[in-house]
Amino acid sequence: MNILLLNPPGKKLYVRDYYCSKTSKANYIYHPIDLLLLSGILASRHHVDLIDAIVERLSPNDCLNRIANNKPDAIIALTGAVSIKEDIHFFKNLKKIIGNIPIYASGDILMEDGIEFLKQVDCVDGIILDFTSDEILKALDGIEGPFGTIIYKNGNSIVGSTGKFLRGEFSLPIPRYELFPLNKYTYPFINSSPFATVLTDYGCPYRCSFCIMGTIPYKYRSVENIMKELEYVHSLGIREIYFGDQTFGIARKRTIALCQKMIEKRFRFGWVCFSRVDLTDEEILKLMREAGCHTIIYGVETGNDELLKQYGKDISKEMIKKTFTLCKKQGINTVGTFLLGLPEDNRESILKTIEFSKELDCDYASFNVFVPRMNTRLRDEVLKMGLISADVKVMDQSGSYSVIGTKYLASNQVLKLKNKAVRDFYLRPRYIIRRLSRLKSREDMAREIRGGLGVLKDIASGLYRQK
Repeated sequence: MNILLLNPPGKKLYVRDYYCSKTSKANYIYHPIDLLLLSGILASRHHVDLIDAIVERLSPNDCLNRIANNKPDAIIALTGAVSIKEDIHFFKNLKKIIGNIPIYASGDILMEDGIEFLKQVDCVDGIILDFTSDEILKALDGIEGPFGTIIYKNGNSIVGSTGKFLRGEFSLPIPRYELFPLNKYTYPFINSSPFATVLTDYGCPYRCSFCIMGTIPYKYRSVENIMKELEYVHSLGIREIYFGDQTFGIARKRTIALCQKMIEKRFRFGWVCFSRVDLTDEEILKLMREAGCHTIIYGVETGNDELLKQYGKDISKEMIKKTFTLCKKQGINTVGTFLLGLPEDNRESILKTIEFSKELDCDYASFNVFVPRMNTRLRDEVLKMGLISADVKVMDQSGSYSVIGTKYLASNQVLKLKNKAVRDFYLRPRYIIRRLSRLKSREDMAREIRGGLGVLKDIASGLYRQK
């Protein structure tokens, strides 16, 4: 079969990735990891093509023409809460061209009630609940379910998921990187292009109430399986890695073994990852740095210890400060991500979070507004509180707009504080001087210019929205 992987076009630069969806803040767009991993799985049995209409900036008409010329036997497409209305409109037009050819979709908005979604949306034929599973091969072969990771239409009925997901160790085929326009993808914390996006595990064992990842059964790839992919990536001439794990370093022994293997192989990769402050002590940080890690992104969320505990983060401000200091000691850049507008947030707590971001002295800060993401505990809570209606499903995690207020603040007040956070952090003279003093190459200059323009765009758009 000819299988087409599709990242649909959009009016904005949408990031639909790993059950998250948002508008790109600084004009970055990295590989859609759902499609990347599916490319390897599908290529084991079928011919695979890709159209990433977002990174290629294709118009809906140009994208439809490309698909028609491709003549696929099945399409696997991304969607997301940030763009669902546009996506459904596009899929409807697509169906007029491809007829009975099935469209399977993956995305955050599909994770809460896939059966109801398929009942309401005629133009989508199935939902993939785990893009690392090979059950899609069975569905494409016409094998009847039910499956653990697929919901699909069978005539006039809908076959639901059994709820059985693989846990523990698993392996993945090497993704078909050559299908992707590698030189077009960008990421703020990558030192050079092209880069690869690699997943070493799936899901997350932690239970932050605002995050969907804790609801996904956790599983991890063997070190040997990861190394095969890294060797292939290295053979392509790629020297930068973005580890897309939700939390890199969960299993300490496995993390040590992976870093040691990377050092032994002398890949000389530079890499960036997400992690937690309670996982990366000095020993691990030193080993990660030796293996090529230059940047770690940490979910700080808030500068309030009570809120960190209440929302299941299970860390403290003291732990955060200690780890950021250790990173600086090891020469690792830090990125703090902050979540403003949690239900118990008030103006004072958000202002304290802004001050905490500056106190940490991290290299970069990402300020986002809380959105009631599908299939999360906190969504259920805010629905019970009456802070939002159940029919509000279009939302942007980046904070380009806010769909929900807190118990004490209206949504527009949260957005104003988010815009203040960006200004207060990035427009400090001390911060600007420090960033400029670290420029050593043209690549550094280009990266800082891109990031700076993105920040200025964010600030300008925030000021415009406040008028």
